[in-house]
This record gives sequence, structure tokens and C-alpha cells, in this order.
Amino acid sequence: MEEEKGKSAHVLVLLSLCRGHINPMLHFADRLAINGLRATLVVPIQNRGDIGKADPRAVAAACLEYISDGYDDGLPSNFDVEIYRTTFQCVGSKKLLELIARLTVEGPRPVCLIYDSFLSWALELAHAHGLLGATFITQPLAVCLMYCYYGCGLQINPDMCVFLPRMPPLGLRDLPSFIAQPESNPLILEMMLGQFKNMGKADFVLVNSFDKLEEEARKEMVEPWSLKMIWPEHESHPADCLRWLDERPDSSVVYVSFGSLATLPAEQMEEIANALLSSNRPFLWVVKAPYAHQKGGNSLPEGFVEATSEQGLVVPWCPQLHVLAHRGVGCFVTHCGWNSTLEGLSQGVPMVTVPQRRYHPTNAKFVSDVWITGARLEVGNKGFVLKGELERCIREVMEGERGAHIRANAQRWRDQAREAVAEGGPSDNNVKEFVTKVPFLLLDREK
Repeated sequence: MEEEKGKSAHVLVLLSLCRGHINPMLHFADRLAINGLRATLVVPIQNRGDIGKADPRAVAAACLEYISDGYDDGLPSNFDVEIYRTTFQCVGSKKLLELIARLTVEGPRPVCLIYDSFLSWALELAHAHGLLGATFITQPLAVCLMYCYYGCGLQINPDMCVFLPRMPPLGLRDLPSFIAQPESNPLILEMMLGQFKNMGKADFVLVNSFDKLEEEARKEMVEPWSLKMIWPEHESHPADCLRWLDERPDSSVVYVSFGSLATLPAEQMEEIANALLSSNRPFLWVVKAPYAHQKGGNSLPEGFVEATSEQGLVVPWCPQLHVLAHRGVGCFVTHCGWNSTLEGLSQGVPMVTVPQRRYHPTNAKFVSDVWITGARLEVGNKGFVLKGELERCIREVMEGERGAHIRANAQRWRDQAREAVAEGGPSDNNVKEFVTKVPFLLLDREK
């Protein structure tokens, strides 16, 4: 009886505009479906193209519905965060209610709305229309803890470390950029803090992480929130770059990727290119085409590809998890986005961290000083990665006693990640508990 009710339950998974949030939520929906729930992914129309670039197996298995966020043709050049938030809440909530009404008629009726934590208004909508509400956090839990303390009045002194319960001492450079420099973008800071304003009322708080990785932060936050660590490890698909990797020695390749949003100026690209050339190591470098309004970004030095054709490979995209799992990769140069950090940890690859903005500096702090699975690169006066410093960090994680220590820690965290998602592991158990509880929590509420 209990199993039958679980299988009949229908949940909606509401995405925000953020590209980096698509894969974690898509793969969580996939995990729910594997465990017996019907999961429908609700996507803003303007993200249709991004869904097409996601893991094709997970997309093919998903039930997809598209709604308007008020910007179906894309964002305008004079994009304003606050206007967008208001428009999405106004237009998106109306379209979401229309979708819920249609799906209720078609059956089975949705019983729970899982929403990107940036869309906190969705919780009130869910509860007002008889659905459970579950927020999905795509950031590290440690970063959530910092935002919560900051929202409660934490004072930042640029010359002093910040001491928070169950956290290492944090200097200004280790804090999320919107806390370290609140005046730089107050609207984004307000959006970050807004994730937590009603989180205590959510029926579930789902975190894209696993228990042992953020054990201390989890202990601090589990009481105020109904917290579940559900990191959904996923498979990716092959590509030509994997065949190139097959021909390289074990643990020899430097893999470089700065995320889906990175656009670097020519001077920065030249420093990175020269460092890779001088390293005398094989490299795989993901260089994405810039957005239309970002003129001149991500431009390689003239002749670089030809000069390094025997040493390296430059590609516009690669299946990152598959690349990191390849025996040939020995180092990951990363911007330290949370998806990339988790993927590097889960595959046991030492990292060179080049944090850029948002919560990336905090991730870099944990990689270098807490988990000790990589080296943090120090930028030059212009805020650029310099050739010599990148070379130094690559050597640090790939050579000598320090490199051996980092590699051993990386392998240990890889094993912990595999245990978390394996049958009977904490992440696996948390997903199954969510699947079991959803229909019965709703029944209790309706009594």
C-alpha cells in the first residue's frame, strides 16, 4: 500500500533562469523518477536551448513543461535583476497555476512543488494551493550558513577574520563576493539573502551536497530546516575529447574550464595559454564562445592552437564529469563553481582553484584548507591569473610530497562521495525518504 501511494505521487520541479542550476535539478528529478515518483521539470521558455545542451539521457527520461517568465525571447540588453524577479513572480506564478490546473485534470495531481531556492515565492504559491513545498539549494551549505548569519546582522571587518560556528576562520577573500563587497551589487545580495526568508516554512530543504563533505555545516543547519543532503551524482556521455584523452598517460593531463558563464579578456587568455605551453604537460582547455554582447572575450592568442597541436586540445564544450573520471586527467583548473567543485571531488581529481565571484572564494578556501584537495591560485595586481603562478600551482598538485598528499586526500573524498550515492548511502537514503514521505505528509495536512 505504501509503495503504491509513493508511485502515484506527482511532483513538479521548477527551474530558475540560472544555467548552472539546471543539471543538479534535472538529475534530482531523474533520481525521483527512478525511485517511483512522477517528476515533471518546469522550465522557463527562454531556457529551452539550455535544456537541449543538458545530459541527453536525463532529458530524454524527463517529463518537460515550459512556462513563461515574461522574457520568452531572452533577456534585454538593459537587463535589471529586480524587474526580472518581479516579472517572473507575476507572470510565472500565473502560468504555473495554469499548469497545475491542467495537470490536475490530466492526472495524477501534483502533490509537491520543488523549486530553485532563488524562487522563494513558489513556497507560498504551493501552500496556498494545497501542495507541499520543497526548496532546492544548489550552493554549498557552508555558503548558506554565511548568508544566514549576514542576514541576521553579522558585521564584516576587512582587517579581521570572521569566526562562525563549525567553520574555519574566514578572511575577507574567503567570503562570498556579495558579502565581502555588499556595495558592488546590492540587488544580487538581496536576492541571495531572499532565499532564506521563508525557508523555515518549507516542508523539505534539499541540498546539492553530501553529508560527510559538509558535516559541520549540516549539523548547524539541520535544526531550523527540514534538511536533506541529496547530491545526485550522474553520468554524462562520450565526446571526441575522450578519445584524445585515451591516448595520454595516466594522471598527466591538465584540464582547464572556468564554467558556463566565464568570459575572459585577451590579456588573461594569453597568461593562461603561456602557462599551459610552458608546463610541458598535455592539456584539455574548454574555451566557450562568448555571448553576443561580450565582444572580444575568450580570444586565444594568434597561432596558439597550431603551436600546441601535439601538446593540447582546445574545445568549446566537453562532458565534464566524464572527462574528470578519465584516467588521463591529473589536475583540474577550475573557477570553483559548486557543480565543478562537487564533480572534481567526486572523481578524486586534484584542483587548482581560480575563484572569480559569488561564492567561489568560499569553495576555494575549503578545497585548499579544509578538504585539502587542491591549491588556491593567487591573482596578480590586475586581478588576473599570471603565467608563473598558474605553473606553480599545477606543479604543487601534480608533483612532490605536497602533490602526493593532495592526491591522497582527493582519492579519500572520491570514496566518500561514492559511498554517499551508493545503494544504502546517506544521499540515496535521503532521496528514498523524500519519496516515501511526500504523499503521506500531504495526507496528514489534508486531514
